[in-house]
Amino acid sequence: MHAGTRATLMIAVLALSPLAFSLTAADFSLSEPYSEAASLQARNTGTADVPEWRINDNWMYDGYLDVADFVAGSGVSTNVETLEGSLDRTVSDIYLHDIGGSETLVYEVESIGAYESDGSIEIDGNDGCLYVDMQTTEIIRVSDLSTYSQDVAIDVYFDLWCVSWLREDIGELSVENTFDPPLENYDFPLSVGEEWEMGYTQDTDYSGSSDYVDIPDDSSDTNSTSWAVVSRGNSGVSYPGCYQSFNVTSYDSDGDEVGYNWYCPSIRGEVKSAIEQAFGFIAVHELVSYQPVTRGTEISIDIEYPLSPTDIEISAWVNVTEQGQGVANQDLQFRYESENEVQEFTTDENGSFHLTFNSGDNPDDTSGPGELGSHGLIAWTHLGGQIIGTKSLVIDSEIHEIDLVAKSSAVTVERLRPSTGNEVTLDPSIGFTAISGDILSFSVPVLNRGLIQSPYSTIVVSAPDGSEVSSTVPPLGSLQEARVSVNWTVPESQAFGNAYLFFEVDPQEEITQDGNRTNNMGSFLVYVGALPVAILSMPNQVQTIEGVTLDASMSSDPDEGSVWCEFNIEKVDGSFAQIFDDDCIAEWSWADDGAFAVSVLVTDEENDKSTVNSTIMVLNRPPVVTLGSNENEVVVTTPITFSVIESSDNDTRNPSSPVEILWDYECSEGQVGQSCTVSPMEEGGFTIGVLATDDDGATTFAEHTVQVTNIAPSNPVAELYHGEQRIFPDSRGVFTVFEGDEITFWGQADDSSNDIGNLVHVWRPDAEHYPEINSTSIGERSTLAGISYNTSGMHLATLQVFDDDGEGTELLIVPIQVANVIPEISPMTTILGDLEEDQQFTINPEVSDTGNDYDSLVQCFDLDPLTDGDADGVQDNDCDVQGGILVHSWPDSYSAPGSIVFHVTDDDGASESLEFTFAVFNSPPEAFASVSAINPTEGDLVILSANGTVDSQADMDSLIFQWDIDITDDSDGDGNPANDVDFTGRWIEFSYDSGGSKKAQLTVLDDSSSHSVIMDLEVAEKPATILGTIQSSIGPIIMVLAAVSLVAWTLLRPPQNDENEFSKGPQEMDMDAAFDEHSEPLTTTSPFEATPGTSQQLEDPKILEGLDEVLEELTGGKPEEKSNFELPSAPNLDEQKANLDLADIEALFEE
Repeated sequence: MHAGTRATLMIAVLALSPLAFSLTAADFSLSEPYSEAASLQARNTGTADVPEWRINDNWMYDGYLDVADFVAGSGVSTNVETLEGSLDRTVSDIYLHDIGGSETLVYEVESIGAYESDGSIEIDGNDGCLYVDMQTTEIIRVSDLSTYSQDVAIDVYFDLWCVSWLREDIGELSVENTFDPPLENYDFPLSVGEEWEMGYTQDTDYSGSSDYVDIPDDSSDTNSTSWAVVSRGNSGVSYPGCYQSFNVTSYDSDGDEVGYNWYCPSIRGEVKSAIEQAFGFIAVHELVSYQPVTRGTEISIDIEYPLSPTDIEISAWVNVTEQGQGVANQDLQFRYESENEVQEFTTDENGSFHLTFNSGDNPDDTSGPGELGSHGLIAWTHLGGQIIGTKSLVIDSEIHEIDLVAKSSAVTVERLRPSTGNEVTLDPSIGFTAISGDILSFSVPVLNRGLIQSPYSTIVVSAPDGSEVSSTVPPLGSLQEARVSVNWTVPESQAFGNAYLFFEVDPQEEITQDGNRTNNMGSFLVYVGALPVAILSMPNQVQTIEGVTLDASMSSDPDEGSVWCEFNIEKVDGSFAQIFDDDCIAEWSWADDGAFAVSVLVTDEENDKSTVNSTIMVLNRPPVVTLGSNENEVVVTTPITFSVIESSDNDTRNPSSPVEILWDYECSEGQVGQSCTVSPMEEGGFTIGVLATDDDGATTFAEHTVQVTNIAPSNPVAELYHGEQRIFPDSRGVFTVFEGDEITFWGQADDSSNDIGNLVHVWRPDAEHYPEINSTSIGERSTLAGISYNTSGMHLATLQVFDDDGEGTELLIVPIQVANVIPEISPMTTILGDLEEDQQFTINPEVSDTGNDYDSLVQCFDLDPLTDGDADGVQDNDCDVQGGILVHSWPDSYSAPGSIVFHVTDDDGASESLEFTFAVFNSPPEAFASVSAINPTEGDLVILSANGTVDSQADMDSLIFQWDIDITDDSDGDGNPANDVDFTGRWIEFSYDSGGSKKAQLTVLDDSSSHSVIMDLEVAEKPATILGTIQSSIGPIIMVLAAVSLVAWTLLRPPQNDENEFSKGPQEMDMDAAFDEHSEPLTTTSPFEATPGTSQQLEDPKILEGLDEVLEELTGGKPEEKSNFELPSAPNLDEQKANLDLADIEALFEE
């Protein structure tokens, strides 16, 4: 092979990014021997085609979120860098979805991630645990796994001190991304060296809330991203079937790497990934488990030309199997969505169906070398079950019958360094470099980009040491790839510089159908150099805070390349600082003592690295402390502040408190701190000391002294007690006590400790009224007991305290408000109950008050609380009867009140009252009747008298007397002989006009009740005597008197009340009630009184003597000699009558 051709190929190799991965097939033996430094193997490989997913396929990942850059740009102060957690990814649904106006079969994938800080971290000065929960829903196109949309919900919260009930929400954020066209993270079929790029519009909608992070505005951006399959091999994740995975790396529009996916065909997804999420999170995940659903039924698609010319009819076979057996009569739908081609069919008896379709000429949404586009073919059970089969179809306008390609960009290299045991797959980010002793394993691909299968061919590989080997390439179908493995150990004698690997397929041009021989040759470049020499110069020990130069500038690269250095310096907190420097010189200092590790990693241009490690001892500086005070002399008890005015110890771990300070005195700020405020309590020199300790335990003791002079006692305090109960002042500072309370005064004042025990306390308990009375005691406190005040009002007590130097406090005035004691009425019965008219009762309340008020108490009874007798606006405070005892009665129930109020008032006008309630009820009359002759003769004058009838004094003058001279005779003809009112009046005279037994009834009525008595009379037949003449004359006179009495009674009687109570005014009489007989028998109270139905018997017949005088007084003439007695004069109804007893009535009829 010519040297010029080889140089051109090397330039092409350097221009390409070898980013790819592929699948391994069978091994093939060598066709020719090879040198000891190189070995050769050939194997047939296939590419990784688009997988098919099922609902509930699940991938579980462990990983972390790299949030360092995101946090740094958020403005939040925190030391968090990564959050560790897990991600659960599940296919949740398969359905048709409108994408860009076309019906497209999609997967819906749900992902749930939970991440947290590794223990406690710090955010804005607060320690705690940070958590991030993420839930993502993705819409992914089935035909090529491109992402159409991505909805992410992020919940960030912080547990203060890692306690869940102190949780604070940092933010709840939602991000909705839509990609137009869908984002093709893969361009199936995959193979190492494949590259593609695409432009797209990304619409992003943000929502949520956060007190820490600003929610971005919605955006619509035009972006471009490129991808490359950079290598194939071990991703670093040991998962079965994924050792040969494809590293698909993505780049932004500037060519900067932004993430990668290690795609593993056996798990139909990523075994490892690093992807930038919303808001700058970098999500790194490694597969833990893959749980696919059981695939009993499978659908496969075989196509006539996996690489097809544009716009031709090609055949495809769709096969449905169940456990390897064909499934007949299966309804399926075939979808070629690039051309909107949809066919529905049913499998034959073998479980297969043959169909044709046009390849079309539509490119896909990406651009890449060697193809117009790659499109997915889909066959699925569209009527149910959602089982899918997929296949990729590559179309291009320039396709040959056979086209064998020696693909330089797809060469992969595994490097084993025996000196360290490190094995790595080289890629552009690492560099294709080696040193002597390295074992390099090259995997050289041969690809058939033709339509038909190629025959056996040969590949010749020239190793970097010049040896040349060849191998047979097996027949390759369209887009099939075979790889030849070449192993080369870099010899010790290998010169520094580029080492070339050349290879050519079908060098003898034996395959005549190969329509493009320009791509049959390839090459690969490896730079062979040497490890750089790392040299570090620095002192063995230094003081804290002392600057140190770490010098690795003498480091070099034996192959004469440039080097740069990365210093790793252990800090005082145990973490490491990294410093990158092209000159390999760094400056550092330590703020604390200890032994610290220092290393430098030297890297040369070939990315080879060497490290040198060292340790430096940092020595502690003991603290130096100087004290001062704000005053040099103070009076005793005056606060003085001592402070640390200088400290030379700067190697502390706590910058805010470089030295631990412990004062040897109780300070108001506490004993630990930079200052100490104390109040010296004794005169003389006062010295304070401080112990300073640095973070290594070294201590320094310092002292400072000030002079303390005497001070007068101050801050007098007084407290008052009533017995054991303390009395507290009100908001004005006034104490309140009551008259007669015995008060104890307690007092104290502040002074220096040497004076406090000898203070003189001077009390004046009533300084305003009795300034000459004082009490003196010596001591820290004083007590004055037995003080009382007998007058109400404000009293001023004073306290003044003196020390032994004659210095005294200000005069403390203790204002005391002496409150009057309200007189008190002892509890007693206040319900007097029912009282009769004229019934006497006595009220004798017991009243108490303080001694000085008792003699001046005014005690009064208000006999009518509803009447304001003294016209002062208050009804129940009249003094109708003054004194402490009331003896009283009411003659009339009508005018009597319902209560009496007793009130007592002291000289301060304070009063107490007690109301007594009662009810005065009417006393019924007791009727008494007498007759002048118990056995009168027909026609004789008969005198009936009601003298002896009794009632209350108020009712006596208003009594009504009704007489029925014979209750067996119905004189008024109403059918009831017992209710006749034949006569009215206290005295009546009449004569019976017939003889026989008579029953005379007297009914007496007062204003609300009545009483009746009956007398039995036996009237003899009339003889011829003068008595009839007298009776005929006296009758009209008595009738006139009765009429006058009736008129007077009608005018003077009280009005009648409800419930049969009579008022004392005139009223209409109820005649029926007046004649009602009592249900109880009458008690005879005189010789003329008897119960109804019982005859009255005169005890003395001589009672008739003197009747002539009575008749003479009534008629104005002298009767005939037959009658010798005189009648008394008729009663004057207008005159107040005295109550008559039995003796009065009997005396009336005595001679």
